Formats: sequence, C-alpha cells, structure tokens
Amino acid sequence: MLFLKELETNLTVNKLMEQCFEHPNYKDYCSIISTKKGTVLENTNLESEKIYFILNGIYGMTVKRANEGEEDEKDCIIRFLQKGDSFGLYFMYYDCWEPGVSLQSLGRGEVMAVDSNFLFSILDEWDENNFFMIRCLSEELRETQCFTQLSFLKKEERIRKALLKCAQSLGTYADNGILLPKEITQEVLARYTNTSREYVAHTIMKLIKEDIVRNRPKPLLILDKHRL
Repeated sequence: MLFLKELETNLTVNKLMEQCFEHPNYKDYCSIISTKKGTVLENTNLESEKIYFILNGIYGMTVKRANEGEEDEKDCIIRFLQKGDSFGLYFMYYDCWEPGVSLQSLGRGEVMAVDSNFLFSILDEWDENNFFMIRCLSEELRETQCFTQLSFLKKEERIRKALLKCAQSLGTYADNGILLPKEITQEVLARYTNTSREYVAHTIMKLIKEDIVRNRPKPLLILDKHRL
C-alpha cells in the first residue's frame, strides 16, 4: 500500500513557478495577467489549455449552479485560492479536458498563465515519479471532502464553518482576533455556503451580538474562532 507520507519530493508549487520563470522559453508559453473583481479565467480556449498560478489576490473556484435561470444569479464558489496556490494542475491528468470549473477573481489580483504542454515538459524533468502531482490530487480531494461535508450542514452552521475555514486559511492574525480579507464579503460567503446574502447578513448580526465576530470597521474580524 502506498502512503502519501512516504512520497518524498522536493518540488513545490513555488519551485514549479520558479522553473517557469527561469526557463529560456518562458515568454513563449507563459504570461502575467492582472485581474479585477469579477474577472473569470477558463482553462481552455481555442489556442491551448492553461494552468494558473496565483501571484497576488484572492480567487474563487466556481461552478455553475444547478438551478440556473435568474439574471443576477452567481456561480457557486467551491474553494478559495490565494498567493502560492495553483488552479488546474490536476486537470492535466484528465482523459478529457473538460473540468467545468472556472477561476474568478474576488478582487484585484495577478496570475501567471502557463501553457499545459510546456508545464508537462517541466514536470517530466522535475517530477519523474509523479509524487508532486499525487500530493496535488490529495490536497484537492481533501478540499472536495471539506466542501461536501459543509453542504450537509444546516444553513447557519454552514456559514459558521465557512467563516472558520476562511479565518484559518485566508485570515491574518491580529491582537484581538483573526482579520478576514476584504474580498470575503457577505455575497461571497453566500455563494460558498449556497445560502442567500440576506441569510448570511442575518447570521453575522447574530454572531456580532454573541461577540463572536465584528464587522465594524470592515473587513470581518473573528473574535472567538472556538465558538464558530
């Protein structure tokens, strides 16, 4: 039996980005893209398949809602990505490149777009045993399980757990709590928890009265993560 802890590899996402930057053909296969709030990046276009590395900003992996129809309806967010994360690496090992997932900027940011075939050539050299890719797939599986478990909770508990997860993975520790990024708005939380913005606002007001969170001044501050 193969255990993930036994898979030794010196390759990381940051080192993979370095290999792209330092490659003599970098300009032919890589580009830096600046994004603003709402910018959507797809993996596929008429020219090639792309892999994205987050250089700055907060992004959401999004999928289409099952009950489409309303004009103002937003796609669901299933995962948050930030500086040092990648989007689409594991898609390179799909038999058919149709992931159905997009990358949306939740504020101003910057990504490096890399041609997948170019990246394959680097991985062939630096990840001969595919240990790095196995770890990437493992991380994606953990995130998928986390999102699946969240979806089975009641609405208020989903919002509480979403706040906790955002605090742990995206937050900045302060003297009086954990400060969430300004990109984590009530609308974003609603899209991540599959609830309405109004219900998120109602839940946050309840948490404010219980001295668990604070929303003034913005952004949200988690005062007591243990009670979420």
